[in-house]
This record gives sequence, structure tokens and C-alpha cells, in this order.
Amino acid sequence: MRLFALGVFIVIVLGSSFASARSISVGTAQTGKLINGFELPESNAWINFYRKVSHRGSNYATLEMAALLTRASRVVHKAVGGTLLTIGDCSDHDGGDLRGHNSHNSGRDVDILFYVKNKRGKSIKATGFHKFDKSGWTRRGKKGQQFDVSRNWWLVRTLLISDAPSVQYIFVADHLKKMMLSYAKKHGEAKEIMRRARSILVQPRDALPHDDHFHVRIYCSDEDRINGCLDTGPLWSWVKR
Repeated sequence: MRLFALGVFIVIVLGSSFASARSISVGTAQTGKLINGFELPESNAWINFYRKVSHRGSNYATLEMAALLTRASRVVHKAVGGTLLTIGDCSDHDGGDLRGHNSHNSGRDVDILFYVKNKRGKSIKATGFHKFDKSGWTRRGKKGQQFDVSRNWWLVRTLLISDAPSVQYIFVADHLKKMMLSYAKKHGEAKEIMRRARSILVQPRDALPHDDHFHVRIYCSDEDRINGCLDTGPLWSWVKR
């Protein structure tokens, strides 16, 4: 029933037909592949890609990831308003190596540009991978962009509480993590959500610090594990199998 409901959710929200052959994530995020990848639209009522992906073909993901992205964008918009959720890359239609990435192989990874504000505090569309310093402002690129703490935290908390799929990592720079946790604590966030955030929000050790975007990775679904999907790294105590 859960798989059927997920398919109906995709049909309603993304306006696509739900094929009988579902998406399957195979192998690891670094060396795997994607079968029947779900094609996310370049733009709709809730999400958009920051550049045209038709030539790159990097707008495919598992059905679970597609549903999560749309659901998260809707929650943020309802809670604090603002612009659409802006995506960088997901995976190729068949998965495998994606130029410029060490993962994104199996439909379970996505790059999400930060929600940003202008100097007047108005929510504006993210225009690219601009780096944000410890003050929360861009270091270079288009001037006058500020890290939108409230919207970014609402995005993070929505991802953290998802059970289907469950999020394993949100890669982000330590100083931006600290900024969001401080905001969450100030606004009385639940202890369990704070506990999850401290674990899942991670600045990677073997890659760039991710001060210009979130990199989100979800666990294999129960169905995909049967078909050879492999999780590497920690299995958090709250994740249900």
C-alpha cells in the first residue's frame, strides 16, 4: 500500500504517469546504477532546476526521492512562504558516473541550492552555487545574497522527520549547520529533531565543505534493498527497516 500511495502522490503533484515498472536503485551511491529513473520536471509549481538539464540529463531520481523533494518544498512554502526549491543535479536516467560528482550514481543523491534572501530580506530565487561565509553572506558571485536561515531550517527539519524515505546525510558546511541549529534552538525546536540534525548535518572530510549547497542522500528503500541497493555508512537509531 505504501508504494501505491507514493505512486499516486507523484501523479498528483508532479503531473506524470505512474509507470508499472517502478524505479530501482542498485548498488551504492558511489558505484551503483538507476533503473527506470523517475524524471523530475525542469520546473513546476514546487521545484525547479537552476539550469536547463535537458542537455545534461541529470534530473532523474528514485520515486522516493522525487516525492520527498516535492513534499519538502510544499512544507517550506506553507510554513514560511518564499521561492521554489531549486535543485542542482540528481542522477542520470540510468545512473552511473555523473560528470562533476563522486556519487549521484543510483538516484539517491541530490544537490539542493540554499534558500536565499536579498539585502531587503526578501526571498529570491537561487541563481547558482554561491559560497556563503560565517556571516551568512555570499563570498563571491552575485552580490547581496544572504543565507535564508528560517527557510533552510524548515527544509532540513522536513527532511529529518521523513520516514519513507529516510535521510542518511545532509552535507553542509559546519558554520551553516551551526547557524541553523542556533536558529532552531532559539525557536524551541523539538529535542528529537535537534538530535537528528546534529548527526545528519555533516561537513564532509573528503570533499569540498558544501558552503554553496546541500547534498542530500537517502537510504535504500525496503524494495530496493531486495534488488541489490546497498547503504554504506551509519544506520541511525531512529531509521525504521
